[in-house]
Amino acid sequence: MSTPSSSSPSTNGLSAWFDDLLFAIIFLTRVPLPAGSAARNNPLATAMRTFPLAGAMIGLIGGLTFVAASALGAPHALAGVLGVAATVLLTGALHEDGFADIADGFGGGLTRERKMDIMRDSRVGTYGGAALVLSLLLRATAAGSMAPVDALFAFIAAAALGRGLIPIAMTLNLSARSDGVGASSGYPTEGSTWTSILLALLIALITLGPGQGFLCFGVGVVGVCALAGLAKRQIGGYTGDVLGAGAQLVDILVMITVAMLRAPV
Repeated sequence: MSTPSSSSPSTNGLSAWFDDLLFAIIFLTRVPLPAGSAARNNPLATAMRTFPLAGAMIGLIGGLTFVAASALGAPHALAGVLGVAATVLLTGALHEDGFADIADGFGGGLTRERKMDIMRDSRVGTYGGAALVLSLLLRATAAGSMAPVDALFAFIAAAALGRGLIPIAMTLNLSARSDGVGASSGYPTEGSTWTSILLALLIALITLGPGQGFLCFGVGVVGVCALAGLAKRQIGGYTGDVLGAGAQLVDILVMITVAMLRAPV
């Protein structure tokens, strides 16, 4: 599906890339950075081409936490929990919140309007609580089953793919709301979308190798496309919660896939 363009007048050059990356880090994490001109003047969609880089940084922190904990003598299971906890603290549980919200909304609402109301409710229901626990448990268990170096690369690849594939959900749907984060973000241009996708793939190939990198990329694309289709049927498009849940879903799928491929038998 083609979508409206939200490109900025100046999107090329190293300074523009750095500005977009700064915007992406500000949005995706709790790191207290000064807002550049992109964050002040442009919709979020213009910075989405740098989402894989911001995601890789998030994953790097989680992976290094795992490696450090393991080096200090922590069992791998505990190191996995600490690695995931580091990413949650760094991002302020941004995507976990979206994952829980759509689980509550899609699972508990009977009509589109009721689903949207539930998703906006700050309280966490049974479906959302279960989804949140499963998300944390699956990622921590997957990481804990790997050797430290493998876990480090898995964290980086999963976080980069999770954020880098977000534009796919936006190009497959229109915003389900006229307000909120999803609507105010604008639409990524075709160039920004492909840049984000290819950059996420490149990071996966570098960290996981060609075979596993392409496999995890494919798993992530299938996951985000499936969620986009579900969101279209449930509420008629995407919201900020849907985009966040898509990032979380890809993160989970990639961590599980790498664990299945690299965990000792």
